Amino acid sequence: MNKKKQELPIKPLVVLLLIIAFQLITGFVFAQNGTIRGAVFDESTGEPLYGVSILVKETSTGAIADFDGKFEIQIAPGTYTLQISYISFATVNLTEVVVESGKVNVLSDVLLKSEESELETVTVSAAAIRTTESALMSVKRNAPNLLDGISSATFRQIGDGDAASAVKRVTGVSIEGGKYVYVRGLGDRYTKTVLNGVDIPGLDPDRNTIQMDIFPTNVIDNIVVSKSFTAELPADFTGGVVDIETKDFPEEKTFRLSISGGVNPSMHFNKNYLTYQGGKTDWLGFDDGTRANPTGGRTDIPQFADVIGNPNGAKGQEFQQLLRSFNKTLGASTQTSMMDFGLSLSLGNQIVRPRATWGYNAAITYKNETEFYQDAKFNLFAKPIESNQNELEALQIQSGNYGVNSVLLGGIAGIALKTKVSKFKLNFLHLQNGESKAGIFDYESSNLGANYEAKQLVFSTMKAPTWVRITRLSSTT
Repeated sequence: MNKKKQELPIKPLVVLLLIIAFQLITGFVFAQNGTIRGAVFDESTGEPLYGVSILVKETSTGAIADFDGKFEIQIAPGTYTLQISYISFATVNLTEVVVESGKVNVLSDVLLKSEESELETVTVSAAAIRTTESALMSVKRNAPNLLDGISSATFRQIGDGDAASAVKRVTGVSIEGGKYVYVRGLGDRYTKTVLNGVDIPGLDPDRNTIQMDIFPTNVIDNIVVSKSFTAELPADFTGGVVDIETKDFPEEKTFRLSISGGVNPSMHFNKNYLTYQGGKTDWLGFDDGTRANPTGGRTDIPQFADVIGNPNGAKGQEFQQLLRSFNKTLGASTQTSMMDFGLSLSLGNQIVRPRATWGYNAAITYKNETEFYQDAKFNLFAKPIESNQNELEALQIQSGNYGVNSVLLGGIAGIALKTKVSKFKLNFLHLQNGESKAGIFDYESSNLGANYEAKQLVFSTMKAPTWVRITRLSSTT
């Protein structure tokens, strides 16, 4: 008997990660030359300059800046002087540019000043211009709206590991809970987050913004915060728009692995922590079907009134089978709580070919956080109906312990292609978040004229997986 093999679909993100992993293992070339990379911008406007000539004086070789203002020179190890010239701009000489074998020397954002009169050649006696803040300042000065931001050069200088740590350095921006953005003191419901100009839906239904700590800084080119309205911005914000721009072509090969952890003595390694038996994939932030509704959304299931008279009939048996199919976990149990921990992996590089340049970056973030509250109180109070009574009286009193486990799993990947006249890029973003809660409370109620006491068992299931895929294909010609 022939059995057909079932082929499993391979997701594009998995294919991309496999290609990147293969390159990391095998490599493409083992050149002995070094590389000089940089970008040239107009000092007054911050816009990239196309066709700028970059000449290595010692070898009379060089390169021409592309439409992004970027250039690359492959050259033997040594110390060189670069002459950067363009029509109607003052020529700039960069001296003592050191090139090492197999390494990349990044000259970020060389700024050219418009030449309105005859000037002599300007000589800069420095290893390189290594700050992009000047270009960002030019953009802010010439922008029609109120904006601010932070660039990748600042990330390298300060050492921030994720976007949440970086964006709080922008004037008027603060971070709540280590991950949610507040602009000008307004709550996150007034803030919008976009990635490469595309809206990102938030994982938390009670919040408008995305968790900023899921983006490692080494895959980010810049973060720009717009604090006023312009026509091209989304209309559903009042506080600000946070635009995260990812790198298309990383200047050098990067690989970063970070592991984090946190301990709160009152919450972690506590033997009284409350939880319950969930699914096998809870640690990934989604349910494996353990909590699924056995009715499957059916509308023709037998009702109690239909089977009470004949429990052994066909409908009665079906009714009992459905009841037995429900998850039997209806209460919390105690176990030792674990500490908070997180894992982040990111990498990126660009591959230069004679006719085109390929760039890629990818990052995976995982966070697992645990909270435990002992003797927590959730009470309901009301003012007595008598006008002369101002002391609030308790209608409901809940007192007890409860535990919360939250899991966040995120992945971002991008691939870009640039030729002499065009550029294409494709980005993927995958996010999922799950949360489970369990609690045991002593409950007292005098609401609506009913006085009673009870033991209340509370547990909420792991959220259904939140899948956010943002795919953007853009081209510039």
